Amino acid sequence: MVVEAKAVNVETLVEVKNCTMVFPGVKALDNVDFTLLAGECHGLVGENGAGKSTLSKCIIGDNRMTEGELYIQGNKIHIPSFNVRKSQEMGIAIVHQEFQLMGDLNGLENIFIGRYTKRGPLIDWKELQKEGEALLEYLQCDVDLKVKVKHLRTAEKQIIQLAKAMLDNPKVIIFDELTSVLQEDGIENIFRIIRLLKEKGIGIIYISHRLDEIFECCDRYTVLCDGKWINSGYVKDIDKPELIKMIIGRELKNVYPPKNEEFGETLLEVKNLTAHDGSFRDVSLSVRAGEVVGISGLLGAGKTELIHAIYGNYKTTSGDVFVRGKQVEIKSPQHAIKLGLGVIPDERRLLGLNMLFNIQDNTTLPSMFMFKKWKIFQNHRAEEKAAFDINDKLKLRYVSLSQLISKLSGGNQQKVVIAKWMLRNCDLFLLDEPTRGIDIGAKFEIYSLINELAKAGKGIVLVSPELEEIIGLSNKVYVMYEGKVMDTVEGDDINQEVIIQDLLGVKEA
Repeated sequence: MVVEAKAVNVETLVEVKNCTMVFPGVKALDNVDFTLLAGECHGLVGENGAGKSTLSKCIIGDNRMTEGELYIQGNKIHIPSFNVRKSQEMGIAIVHQEFQLMGDLNGLENIFIGRYTKRGPLIDWKELQKEGEALLEYLQCDVDLKVKVKHLRTAEKQIIQLAKAMLDNPKVIIFDELTSVLQEDGIENIFRIIRLLKEKGIGIIYISHRLDEIFECCDRYTVLCDGKWINSGYVKDIDKPELIKMIIGRELKNVYPPKNEEFGETLLEVKNLTAHDGSFRDVSLSVRAGEVVGISGLLGAGKTELIHAIYGNYKTTSGDVFVRGKQVEIKSPQHAIKLGLGVIPDERRLLGLNMLFNIQDNTTLPSMFMFKKWKIFQNHRAEEKAAFDINDKLKLRYVSLSQLISKLSGGNQQKVVIAKWMLRNCDLFLLDEPTRGIDIGAKFEIYSLINELAKAGKGIVLVSPELEEIIGLSNKVYVMYEGKVMDTVEGDDINQEVIIQDLLGVKEA
């Protein structure tokens, strides 16, 4: 096993000593140590706001640590002059969770943007195509580099990002929540690439909230909590409950709260709904007050498109929608909001938040009419109090309500998306992968919140790629297969065996 070989004479690629990072009003990192060896995958784990991304930014020069020392391949770095360009020159690359790509350019253009090979005054596209194909061959992947990125599958976009990171033959690659947007087959491909890179002596820092992945692909781990180093060691020496306890400081029992079993009137009913592009067809479902309705399906089953169609943000050609028994034609998200619907989209940065706004403005945006003086002036004091109270209930980690939303960790951004619809007091919550990019402790808080909303008589539609979530939270599950509802399961039938058969299109006679 590679890990055990590392104990003897293996090069240290990155060493961080006593790293402290202070931002105005908050100490993001406090005396943290970290070491990455050649040919290993080192898992960096912790709750949202623990300091994982901050530490990675210190390593790539995006943050300049307030105190501490950084060594790259044994060379001490002069922190004041260290930046991203210098870290790239020293063989450090990063692949982000959020796509850093230009949708209207093709894969080849995205990989080489800013560093085109030229023949005289013209770009040598033939040479670039050769280099691009060589990169994909190195990664043992097949992606059409002539296709615009916006038309590529999510997994293919990640391969383009990874190929771009490989341009400078890096010795160190940071994977920052790389798999959070991928389905199972895409994740397995990333694991294969990690094994390939390790064999070539490349060190990988693997940041993830999915603890199963840490045990699948990592050799060593480091746990951070509230900006402090908690522990480091070999993954083979611990189990999942031990790791969870280190991350959240306690044992996590009964991850899923007891389901609410008291239902009221039918809040939402969909009959024979069909998308304009056929992504879903003849879909019928219903949601009662107090009920959590799960929608499960493989990639391309039409789950997200269905959610957006109900919300008035995806064109349909036929079918009917009823809200509280009244037939409605939801023409836009604004109309859906007025009818009491709120959506937590899968792409929170693109669809759920305004990244130029602060926390308060994002929280109160759909509810600003609630904070009027004499129906004319905005009551900023009441608005601030409401934003504070709802975010405090969700245990948001932040410096102040005027802090830009872009400065929060991914999990805390997701909490703000949920908070704004709670403040709006919606009757129906459409949750599309609400725990994406959220740590295990925060997931439990979200699960408890979903349970509280159900007990309060709210209707909830839950889309999740994690079968365990669907089973643990849902009173009823609609399983979609190739755009159609394959099966509806309730009660004791909500189990892994039944749902997996439906996901694969295998229905028992």
